Amino acid sequence: MVITDINGKERECVKAYPDKDYPGYIKVEYKNERRSYHEWYPIEEFLAKNPDFNNSTTEIKHEAPEIAGVVTSATVITLTDKTQNWQSNAYAGFPVWISRGSGEGQVRNVLSNTKDTLVIDKAWKTKLNKFSQYVLSRNIHEHMPITGNESSQELQYEYELKAKKINREIKKAQKLVEINLDEDSN
Repeated sequence: MVITDINGKERECVKAYPDKDYPGYIKVEYKNERRSYHEWYPIEEFLAKNPDFNNSTTEIKHEAPEIAGVVTSATVITLTDKTQNWQSNAYAGFPVWISRGSGEGQVRNVLSNTKDTLVIDKAWKTKLNKFSQYVLSRNIHEHMPITGNESSQELQYEYELKAKKINREIKKAQKLVEINLDEDSN
């Protein structure tokens, strides 16, 4: 398939798709006689340069938005929020974090969802109730160190340091991709 990159150059790629690990970005896979590699493009920029891409057989689906809500009801492997009207399976693969109330601190992965119910990958250790609050976000990880209003400033500081370190590593990786792009264009 041929795409137009951010520099306006037409390039042959193997495939292009939304990257679940980098919400808001299209991952484009390339292959030449020497190597296989990939690049990321912000979805809006990619679509601006490739307006016909949405009409092709490989349709881009925008990442479901990150949300926070309150549990209406729950079973051992579900979480229901009757105020939602989600698209079917829009949150499949997302982590869900119980941020407050009963079950606080638990993180599970969403296997599937209906318009108002999430089905998770393993049972809740502590049962959720109508006071439980949740967050659906790709930025949630298995070990969320901060829970509720009881977290100490020290834990908050450690969490912020880890987040800054991760952001530095992402910026380094982005610079490497830019260097590879420069080398490929020469």
